[in-house]
Amino acid sequence: MDVNLNPLRIIRMQEVTDKVALQPSTIYAMVQTGRFPAPFKIAPGGRASGWLVGDIDSWLLARADEGGAA
Repeated sequence: MDVNLNPLRIIRMQEVTDKVALQPSTIYAMVQTGRFPAPFKIAPGGRASGWLVGDIDSWLLARADEGGAA
């Protein structure tokens, strides 16, 4: 199985910004207003956080369905 197709793969901010073409500040603002999936802590008590690639892909598909993708 191609690892890039695994919806449970964790991605960090750099890959999220590459995927959705938004700046980190925009992503965090959208998370605060509930318009973007929230990241989660990768390890309990750790500082690193990330997103499931499947959650980001679902968000992108929903935007495309709304006609928000140009």
